[in-house]
Amino acid sequence: MSHPIPRRNMIRALEEKGFVCGETDRDHDYYYFIHNGKRTRFRTKVSRGTKYPEYNDQLFRMMLRALDLNRIAEVRDLLFCPMGKEDYISCLQKNGFLKAE
Repeated sequence: MSHPIPRRNMIRALEEKGFVCGETDRDHDYYYFIHNGKRTRFRTKVSRGTKYPEYNDQLFRMMLRALDLNRIAEVRDLLFCPMGKEDYISCLQKNGFLKAE
């Protein structure tokens, strides 16, 4: 089990990796991955409620499927910054979710 990440830090990390907030509802903000200037199907939702000021492995598991990653360690790498935007693109291409250019 890894250390939790504060929600504001997670949002900052997503934005640094090419995600933008595309939609909002009463409880969540939806962050979409932008690739070559276009919104992709890769998205994750971030709770705006006070119940989730930090995200942990339980919530990372939910993000795992939405981001089309294979392991929780990859989600952590994306959020804690060892995985950059180009690394994420490579991971999606390797897993067959994004066409190589």
